[in-house]
Amino acid sequence: MRRIAGFVLVLLGAGLPAATLAAPGGQWAPVDVRHRLVEGEQLVDPRTPLTNYRTRTEASHAVRSAVDGCPHDFDVLHYELNFNSLTAENVNLDGNTVIDLESAVDGLASIDLNFTSQMTVSSVTVTPNGLASFSHVADVLTVNLTTAADTGDTVSVDVAYSGLPWNEGSGGFGGFWWSLTPKVAYSMGVGLNTEPPSMGFSWFPCYDWPCDKATVALNIETPLSQVAVANGLLTGVDSTATDHTWHWAHDYPISTYLIAMAVAPYKTLSDTIVTDPRISVYHMPGFKKKSSVSFQYTDLMMQAFETRYGPYPFDKFAFMMTVLGDMEHQTCVSHAVSLVDSTNNFDPILAHEMGHQWFGDCVTYADWRNIWLSEGFATYSEAVFEEFQSGTAAYHTYVTNFIMNPVINSGQTDGVYDPANKWGAINYEKGGSVLHMLRGVLDNDTLFWQVLTDYHTTYAYGNAETSEFIASASATAGQDLSWFFNPWVFGEGHPHYEYGWSWEQNGANYDVDVVIRQVQTTASLFDMPVDFRVQTGAGDFDFSMQVDQAEHEFTFTVPALPTGFLVDPDDWILDEQFLAPTSVDWNAAAAEAQSLSLQPARPNPVRDLTQLRYFLPRAGRVDVSIHDVSGRKVRALYSGHQSAGSRAVWWDRRNDGGRAVGSGVYWVRLETEDGRRSQQIVVRN
Repeated sequence: MRRIAGFVLVLLGAGLPAATLAAPGGQWAPVDVRHRLVEGEQLVDPRTPLTNYRTRTEASHAVRSAVDGCPHDFDVLHYELNFNSLTAENVNLDGNTVIDLESAVDGLASIDLNFTSQMTVSSVTVTPNGLASFSHVADVLTVNLTTAADTGDTVSVDVAYSGLPWNEGSGGFGGFWWSLTPKVAYSMGVGLNTEPPSMGFSWFPCYDWPCDKATVALNIETPLSQVAVANGLLTGVDSTATDHTWHWAHDYPISTYLIAMAVAPYKTLSDTIVTDPRISVYHMPGFKKKSSVSFQYTDLMMQAFETRYGPYPFDKFAFMMTVLGDMEHQTCVSHAVSLVDSTNNFDPILAHEMGHQWFGDCVTYADWRNIWLSEGFATYSEAVFEEFQSGTAAYHTYVTNFIMNPVINSGQTDGVYDPANKWGAINYEKGGSVLHMLRGVLDNDTLFWQVLTDYHTTYAYGNAETSEFIASASATAGQDLSWFFNPWVFGEGHPHYEYGWSWEQNGANYDVDVVIRQVQTTASLFDMPVDFRVQTGAGDFDFSMQVDQAEHEFTFTVPALPTGFLVDPDDWILDEQFLAPTSVDWNAAAAEAQSLSLQPARPNPVRDLTQLRYFLPRAGRVDVSIHDVSGRKVRALYSGHQSAGSRAVWWDRRNDGGRAVGSGVYWVRLETEDGRRSQQIVVRN
């Protein structure tokens, strides 16, 4: 589900035979220069007005997931939903649902189904026993079986009902909705403000938990002027002088929150725009031209995901326009009509929902604690399509700006397993970031894509938990990956790397000394391979080191004068970085004497950054500052109490106002209770 403030999008797929796809218009580009978002920089999404829509409107009273559900005492095998005279104008549902189930216990005497108490149940018939007694209280329909069922026995329950179905109301998302402008009646499978979130119960009786999958058929009677769209294949349309009855059948397992239907005066987009015969686009009257642009890359998305995730797992796919959106209903995605605007600004949302068909729909999370296995994978699918369409550099830019940066800006620190807010940046963008980082950790694209396809193949048409994904990924990778997953999935926050660097000539080479610390205030320390880039006039030199402790010191040797230094230059890690101006120790053995001393700056002259080392014979008050030739202080580097020993600070050539100083001669001044020391620094452009 891709939530957009005030809107929900749904796409439905028509039942059409598979065919060979045309050659892709995009390609998997070779590795290219990658872009980096400077820490703290706020970029405007170029896909205006998508920026505002993508801002999360999170449920104000979201609570942690209910985890009951499976296993339970029966297993639903099939739902048949029948609706009479359903129109976009009539705000009532009248029909019946037939539920075929199998008992999982001996002596099953009654079953509890989830069903809104807002609807009126007129009768319940149990096959083979006939009419059954029932109670319907607090959204639970309890059906008493005339004859108890034993393990393996099958029972068919037919519930007749009518009335006004339920939805979350103003500001909500889930439930069954009617709209007159445009005309459409439609269901939305997930509630943002409801616990648990599954919304199947709002319009048909069911066992409304993601873990109990069943097949489904929907038979929907509409006026001649309107079209009913639902999951699966359209197997037939029965017509009279006044109405149509649309018969949809989906013979693949589906969770109840993914069952959907919509009724509107839909038109279908020409097959000259969407050429894959498995794909249909149902648009509102008057939206043909807009749809022709907004959905023009739908074929390309399918090609991208089949290339990376494997064959499309169902027999049809569709987008259907609704008022709210987006929602990844299985084979028929709901897409908000407001986002069909003759642009491709919302292609990431379309890609997100199509990616769900592999991860979320075909492989569904076992319970609501594991939502990231759906939303994180779908968010990452946005970047997968970006890479297929526009290349590797575009992929990295997208991941940095629209997947990683929203996590940092959100201020949320939960791990992706069972976060406090189901519908925020943790399950979506942080979940997508975990997959991006896994790709970087494996450092082998063939292996990374195999990890995803093996996981999908293993759990296709079923359910999976986070622990099962970790185990599957570890098995494919040939190593236990819990060292990587545990802090990101079950821990808190993300790394805050504080680092400093300096260089010293060593014969014909240059030694670059680096200190890096994890200074995040959350409890988790992260074990990550971190890339370091030393920039020189002769080119860049890359190094990779495992950073798993609170502090590390490294020395890298390069053959040319260092001119710059970057940590994680290609943004493979969800992190924040800080160039430390003070308080990083240096080896006490480097002190030339056990008395107050200030070493010459390294490097000197300085163009970007220099390190200033000093030795304190005893603890006390310390002030380190930079002065110009007139004696005016231009930068206070450190002021406070320090213990005895070797110390170092860095100067980034900036004054106290944060601006770079001009070229010329400056002095670093060290003042303590034991005296004052000074060293000259030359700044050059």
